Amino acid sequence: MFSSDQTIPCPVCNSKIPFDTKQLLMGIQFSCPNCQASIGLSQESKPIVEETMQKFNELKSDMGKQKNIN
Repeated sequence: MFSSDQTIPCPVCNSKIPFDTKQLLMGIQFSCPNCQASIGLSQESKPIVEETMQKFNELKSDMGKQKNIN
């Protein structure tokens, strides 16, 4: 299931392409609903995206802990 708030602009027509981060990291490609262009994650980018997502999830967790303290 795709989250409507996770989109990337199509490099061809600039329409929004919905995607799932976990599937993107698994190598799944996503198609533009307007022009059918495909996007995916290159092997070289995978470690960078994984690290970024890990840091983002840590920040979200820390923010949740902060809310519970206040």
